[in-house]
Parts: sequence; structure tokens; C-alpha cells
Amino acid sequence: MKSTEIIEAIRQKLTVPGGRHLYGVLGTYTQLDGFAKKLNQAKTTDGNPFPKPVNVNRGILDAIPDDEFKQLAENEAKRPEPTAAHVARAFERFLRANLTGKGILVLSNLEMLFAYHIELNLLRTMAADEDRVLLLLPGRRSRGRIIMFLEMDEGDYTLPTNLIAENHLWEIRE
Repeated sequence: MKSTEIIEAIRQKLTVPGGRHLYGVLGTYTQLDGFAKKLNQAKTTDGNPFPKPVNVNRGILDAIPDDEFKQLAENEAKRPEPTAAHVARAFERFLRANLTGKGILVLSNLEMLFAYHIELNLLRTMAADEDRVLLLLPGRRSRGRIIMFLEMDEGDYTLPTNLIAENHLWEIRE
């Protein structure tokens, strides 16, 4: 779909008053950057501009105090589980702080969540009623799955199958 068609589809979905409101847009990093610029120029159905994307990686890093982060980084190679748990807690704090019930939260740069295999169902459960979330996802559909980070040579990251409803997920094609 073209960016303008996706934005219009999102605007239409935002008119639904209750229920799950987790949405996703797939594309390359370049396509997602262009989409974010067009989205920021558009207005929601209540006349407000769509917000700029919030960088999840930066939010997680900002939620972990520097001295704790240094200690985690030093011990990560030997014991990655505590680091992953710390990242998961920081992500939950970040998400709760940014969901204000006043519109839509646009999230980008989710690489840390995948790198540390963080459970993403928190997004689905928290994106409901007045807390709406749009994920800008560097990936594409392939054989019934969402393949993430196509530019990466190593690793195989996929989006969990039931995280985002099929009719809430769009792929940029322009």
C-alpha cells in the first residue's frame, strides 16, 4: 500500500472507540522514515497531528541508570539473562510512561526488544481503548510470517504471529 492509503486506514481504525488498538507498518528503514514524515504531516480524526515516532531503544537505555548499565554490559557475555530481564523491565517502564490515554503512540527503533528476545505481548495488552500504539517495523511479509530486519546478515527475527491482527498491519509498497 502507499503511505497515504495506510495513513487513511489508520485514521479509520482510530475511530473505533474500544478494543485492541495495536497497529503495525512494515517496510525498509528508508520507507519507514518517509512514512513517519508523511504521518507527522497528517492529522488524526480529532484534528490533531500524528505524533512523531518515539525511539524505543533510546527509551530503554534512558530508563536504565548509567551505573547499572555499565555493570550489565560488563557481565552480559557471561550472564545474558539478567541483562535481558533488565531490558524487559526498562521497556515496561518506558511503555507505561508513554501511554497516556490521549491518542496514539508511534514507536520506532525496536531492535533491542528483538535482540534480547523480549516478550512483546505487553504491547498487545496495553494497546487498548484509549491507549493506541503504532509500531514502525523494519520487515516484510514472507510465507505467512513477518520477517524482521532484512538488512541484517545474521539471525532470523520474526514478529510473533498473533501480536498484531492482520487487518491492523500494513506493508509499504512505493
